[in-house]
Order: sequence, then C-alpha cells, then structure tokens
Amino acid sequence: MQTKINLSIQMPKDEDSLLPLHSDTWSGDSPFETVLWLPLVNCYKTKSMFILDAKKEEKFRRIYKDKKIQYSLQLHKKVKKDLKFLKINYGNFLLFNQNLPHGNVVNETNETRFSLNCRFKGLFTPYNQKQLGNFFSPLIVRPTSKLALAYKYPDE
Repeated sequence: MQTKINLSIQMPKDEDSLLPLHSDTWSGDSPFETVLWLPLVNCYKTKSMFILDAKKEEKFRRIYKDKKIQYSLQLHKKVKKDLKFLKINYGNFLLFNQNLPHGNVVNETNETRFSLNCRFKGLFTPYNQKQLGNFFSPLIVRPTSKLALAYKYPDE
C-alpha cells in the first residue's frame, strides 16, 4: 500500500489543480498497481475526474503513437469523446486501473471537490520508480510469503 495517502482539492474555476490526461505509468508508477479513489463529496461532471473508456484503449494507443501529437492537450482533444466523467457520490469509491488514461479539467461547478487516492500493489509484483520501503509498505504479508521469505537453503 502507498505509505502516504494523497488529498486532492479542486476548487471551482481553479486552473492550478489540473491533472491533464495521463496514465500514472507514464511518470514512473508500476503497471501492477490499482488506485483507490475516495471522493469526500458528491462528484459529477467537471467536479469529478474523467477516465478513458477501456474499450477505446487500442484507438488511444494509435493516436498516442502519432508523431504529430506534441503535448497532452492535443491528445485530450483527439480522444475527448471517449473520456467518461465519473459520477460517484460521497460514501462510494472507485478502484481503477491507473494504466488507463485519466485526469481532470477545470471544475466548472460552484462546489469544491475533496478526494483521497491511494495506490495498492502486490508485494512481489514488479516495481518501477516508486519502491517498497520509500513509497509502498506491505499492508499484509501472507503466511505463505512469510514462510518463503524466512526460508534458508540447507547449505546456508
């Protein structure tokens, strides 16, 4: 589990809290992670986040590989109709595959969005830049894993 939970605050009309279209793996996260997104208010439309429809991922990859795409905003415009704003009420949560492109836009509502997010991954799945010990800590180490970690070969 991620050692420090992230708090996200997105005030109305605030252009400084934008997270453009991205996949967390593009910035060093392992593709073996799942994100827990926990809104602390009702989230809808631009007060929420958007995520690429998983069925459109192959189309997205073709566009992403196009050398004419120079920056995130161009990419966003090309796939805008395939992005889905999530409607999630307070008390509910979303577990999502952070390999799928996602992000947010300027909050055009009159309400501030408060949300938490935290990443989870298997203890023995591959890590990328964010490592066990400095970014992740084990939440549970299963008995089989404890036995395996404590194992010593007879000649040791």
